Amino acid sequence: MIKHQEVNRLVRIGELLARNRWAKANAGNMSVRLDPKDLSPLNKNGEIFPIKYRFPKLAGNLFLITGTGRRMRDLPRDPESCLGLVEILDGGDRYRSIWGCGRVTSEFPAHLAIHDMCIAERPEMKAVLHTHPPHLIAMTHLPDMKNPDAVNSALRRVHPETFILLPQGTVNFGYRIPGSMELGMATRDALGTRDTVLWSMHGIVSIAVDMDKAYDNVEILEKAAQIYMMVLWAGQKFQGLSDAQIAETMAAFNIKTK
Repeated sequence: MIKHQEVNRLVRIGELLARNRWAKANAGNMSVRLDPKDLSPLNKNGEIFPIKYRFPKLAGNLFLITGTGRRMRDLPRDPESCLGLVEILDGGDRYRSIWGCGRVTSEFPAHLAIHDMCIAERPEMKAVLHTHPPHLIAMTHLPDMKNPDAVNSALRRVHPETFILLPQGTVNFGYRIPGSMELGMATRDALGTRDTVLWSMHGIVSIAVDMDKAYDNVEILEKAAQIYMMVLWAGQKFQGLSDAQIAETMAAFNIKTK
């Protein structure tokens, strides 16, 4: 097994995702962009696989990513069969398997589209997490939440930590086919100004400096969504924090949004 701190981190986060039931069966995926200087020597004789779309600017980049059909709950037991270290080849339409599972997640194009944006606009963001938290997904099914900003407006009123820790909030856009380039590009564009995006009736994508922080983002929003749904399940009309309470709290913590 390759020795890198991100392998251990992904193993730990994968176990948490499975334990929280955010990753049933083989659902969800993770990727981290690695610095080649942190790995040596690299296997240049690994199998080469096609990428459905081209990402020429990513040529030469290394990614540690979950494999297709792999279960998060199996990561602690057998990380080498669940993770893959891959290198994007010249032209950006192929990758070489350097270590691990070989074929990577079907959401690889979406991950690459996001990493492509991050390198250009937010280079500190190296981790991408996609998972299926049930309360957040449930919220996207509610008729009142179909407006792209409605979920964000509700979540920020549930608990002050939602807007203190994620001041730019999230956005919920309409259903798109999993693994499609349309989904990847829409996600890429939305993450230019925020750290999370909801895939309606599907799940969430979170980006961060590392996978721990990416997980934190999801945890914050899922807890708020759980509380929101609990209010509805109790048969009550959700009230939430007022605009004045949010503004006063943000001022007290010196929080500004773009």
